[in-house]
Amino acid sequence: MLRYAVQPAISTNPNFWWLVLLAGLLGMGLLIYIYLRRRASRRQLVERVAELEALSTAGRALVASELDLDALIDLIADQAGQIIDTDTFQIGLFDKGFYEIRYWMINGEAQDTPQRFDLHSPQDRNEHSNGLMGWVYDTGQSLFVSDFQKEQLPAQPQYISPDPPRSALFIPMVSGEQTIGVIAAQSPQPGRFTDQDMRRLTILANQAAAAIANGRLYRQEQMRVRHLDLVGQIARQVNAAHDLDELFEQVVSLTKETFGFHAVNIFAADATTSEMVIQASSLETIHSATRHGREAFPDAVLPHHIRMPIGYGIVGTAAAEQQTIVANNTADDSRFVGNLDALPQESQLSTQAEIAIPLIVNDELLGVLDVQSPSPNTFGPAEQTVLEALGAEVASAIHKAQQFAREQEQAWMTTAQLQVAEAISRSRDLDEMYANVARLIPLLTGAEFAGFMLWDDEDETYQGVVLMDAAGDEDDTFGHLELEIGDWGALDAVHVGRYAISTSQTPSWMRVSGSRQSPEATNCMRLYPLLSSQEQPLGVLLVGLDAKSSCDQETPLPPTERDSARRREELRAALARQTAQALESAQLRIAQQEEAWVNTALLQVAEAVSSLTELDEILDSIVRLVPLLVGVDSVFVLIWDADRQLFRAGPSYGVSPMGRGLVETLEIDRDELLSMSPQLAADFDEPSARMSAASHYPLRVPTWLETVLGTTNAYNFSLIAGGRLVGTMIVGLEHDPKGKRPFSTRRANILNGIAQQAATAVVNNQLYLESAERSRLQQELDVAHNIQTSFLPDTNPHIPGCSIASYWQAARQVSGDFFDFLPLGDDRWGIVIADVADKGVPAALFMALSRTILRTVAFNRNDPAQVLMRVNEIIGREARSDLFVTVFYGVWDAAQQRLTYANAGHNPPLLMQANGTFRELPGNGIALGVIPEVQLRSSSVSLNPADTIIMYTDGITEALNEDFDEFGMDRLKLAAKSAAQRDAATILKQITESVGDHVGGTPQFDDITLIVLKRHAEKAKPET
Repeated sequence: MLRYAVQPAISTNPNFWWLVLLAGLLGMGLLIYIYLRRRASRRQLVERVAELEALSTAGRALVASELDLDALIDLIADQAGQIIDTDTFQIGLFDKGFYEIRYWMINGEAQDTPQRFDLHSPQDRNEHSNGLMGWVYDTGQSLFVSDFQKEQLPAQPQYISPDPPRSALFIPMVSGEQTIGVIAAQSPQPGRFTDQDMRRLTILANQAAAAIANGRLYRQEQMRVRHLDLVGQIARQVNAAHDLDELFEQVVSLTKETFGFHAVNIFAADATTSEMVIQASSLETIHSATRHGREAFPDAVLPHHIRMPIGYGIVGTAAAEQQTIVANNTADDSRFVGNLDALPQESQLSTQAEIAIPLIVNDELLGVLDVQSPSPNTFGPAEQTVLEALGAEVASAIHKAQQFAREQEQAWMTTAQLQVAEAISRSRDLDEMYANVARLIPLLTGAEFAGFMLWDDEDETYQGVVLMDAAGDEDDTFGHLELEIGDWGALDAVHVGRYAISTSQTPSWMRVSGSRQSPEATNCMRLYPLLSSQEQPLGVLLVGLDAKSSCDQETPLPPTERDSARRREELRAALARQTAQALESAQLRIAQQEEAWVNTALLQVAEAVSSLTELDEILDSIVRLVPLLVGVDSVFVLIWDADRQLFRAGPSYGVSPMGRGLVETLEIDRDELLSMSPQLAADFDEPSARMSAASHYPLRVPTWLETVLGTTNAYNFSLIAGGRLVGTMIVGLEHDPKGKRPFSTRRANILNGIAQQAATAVVNNQLYLESAERSRLQQELDVAHNIQTSFLPDTNPHIPGCSIASYWQAARQVSGDFFDFLPLGDDRWGIVIADVADKGVPAALFMALSRTILRTVAFNRNDPAQVLMRVNEIIGREARSDLFVTVFYGVWDAAQQRLTYANAGHNPPLLMQANGTFRELPGNGIALGVIPEVQLRSSSVSLNPADTIIMYTDGITEALNEDFDEFGMDRLKLAAKSAAQRDAATILKQITESVGDHVGGTPQFDDITLIVLKRHAEKAKPET
């Protein structure tokens, strides 16, 4: 029922069927949708699987790659072609501010790779002026461009092609936090790429980044290992090179070939100029000029022209700081010297990075290894490490090469000197020695020629000996050359300065006529002095330098060339010293032989002189020996008579009978002899300063002398003794020496020695005569001394109530001082002390006269003043000299203890009182013998107990010591006072000893006389 009830309802309702139809349609649509959806999902799954398989295949391929960077990039490009359109496609890597395209395809055509683009820009980097690649590098983000013409881009693209693309994908390859490269796909069609393409390419880029990073690390390690291995290879090759130039060339060439740097230079440290000097370079212009010379490359830069002050530029800074200097961007480094004039343009324009490594061994700066690159940021830590290792090896090799060179040069110099020593030792005479050495010097030092000139001290000239060129050919005329001071300025400078000089001005008279090389053709001549051990000139060594040398070196040589030039110079100087030593030794031997011969000759003369006593006999023997010993023709001696101021003739030999008779009566005054020799006249008044150093004087022979000698050629040898002229020996020669020296050094020495013997004989004769005269005078003075002493009291008188002491000491044998004690009776004593105003014999005679007159008058008169006035009258009447005498005369009255006195110009006596005070006795008249009449007055003084009177002459107070300080009155008082409590004898002794202590060793200048009179002190009365 139910079905029935329903069925009619469905069947009878028209909407029902529509609903059924709609439901059917909906079901069918759902089934179709499900079918289509499942079909699309399956298709997507298939595509995803295919994509994953492609990416997986690419990943496996990248992982399986051999880390070769170029092959890896090709593999990435091939794998990218499996997932996107790669008709226009590129793979680029970022490296130190540059973008380098390593794979590039445009419209299916491969481009030349790699191509490098500088990402550095002077503009603000935020503007991304370096294009889309710079934006990707800076941001590390991908960029999807559907249409370049419609989209606003983060940076403006930079295209090389005139037909730019419309769409593109820029996918960064990122390793860690660093963008290492870009994968870019481009198309001329807008909307060519999808998100799926971008996703696929991103996955590939990530895989590629890891592979490239590993490849780079592998490549860097491989490069590091290869570089270190090459450093070792370079070090082995460099260490095998002993020549520095070869070593430098190998370093720069091998380093450039190994590392591929733009320029490799080696600078040497020049301590002399404080500069760095380039020694070798891989730059072609410098390298070619170094190897082939300026003749082949006249416009090239020679190495020693490139100099840089230490501290200037990158190289100079590395030298100054002695540490590695890295400039990875020379444009921003102020130390970089890009406009250095000496550097070639090829270096100045392309250097973007530079590293300078100091070459140091044992704290000594040898140089700098300079490496340049056209790319900035070239020298990272790895490159620096490798290059520093290379620098250490190069420095060690340079040090070893320098040591080897020094050892070789030392051995070479020693060998050269041994060769010269051997040549000297086997030479039979000096001429052969000069020839052998002159022949060796060009061979040993590379000179064009060598020669010797010797200094003749007597003629004051340089005389040529030998001159030889490098071929051993000797100049035929050089041995006749004779130069005086002033003929050649260079020779004068060596003679005066005693040091070697160079000259490019060869005198016109100097030629090497018989040889291949003449001095005028050489570029420079060097003169070395030959000096004795006392630095006296013996001669000069002449050396002609080669055509490459220059006397005026405007441009400094590089250190190696300068060292070589210095060593050649040292060798030449050493050979000059060696020759000078040999020359001095040879001359010394010759001189010793000649001296022995001369001594033998002079000994014969001395024996003849010593065996005779009479002067004429001695001189006669001398003049007979002179012709035998020296070979002169005639000789005679003139003896100077100083009293008569003329020369008298002595013995002669070799003169004619007429000449002998003339000589025996000959007397020549001073002016006549000096007129025959102006040179002798100039030196006559100063014989000690001039004539003693003169050998001989030529004479103008007058007619009478020609008659005596039988020749017109005569020479004077002065007889000098004690610095004074005592005679002359005139020697005649029959043959005229024609301007040459008339006597050799040996003959002149003999003649001078004979003249000295003759002078000694003359002086000895004069001394003998003078000694005999002095002996006679001494005997007379001794007699006079004894007579004068007998005039003086031999003892001091005994006077009641007082003590008296006296002292007398003459400055010479006889004296002008005197004293006397006159017994006048009734216990009265006359006391006299006097001083004649002179010394020696005249004063002694006047003293005797004065004493005699005074004693005669004193016994006839009582008043002392009257006595002295009478004495003056007698002296004035009887004396015939201008002498005078000072006298103090006193009369001591013992009973009254009083002294009455008068003083005629004498030193006033001192009264020393018992209390130690002093006062001079007043009264002082004029000396006796000065004027006919004098007026004197007597005075008197009483002596208290213990009072003392001191009478003295000025020989006491004026006694001088070595400082010319007088004894003086103060010292006299001090000496007397120190013994005031003693008797007169003790006081006198104290005074004389004080005078002796003051004078010391100074000779006595004046006569000394002293009298001390002292009254006895009262005895104490006994107490009652």
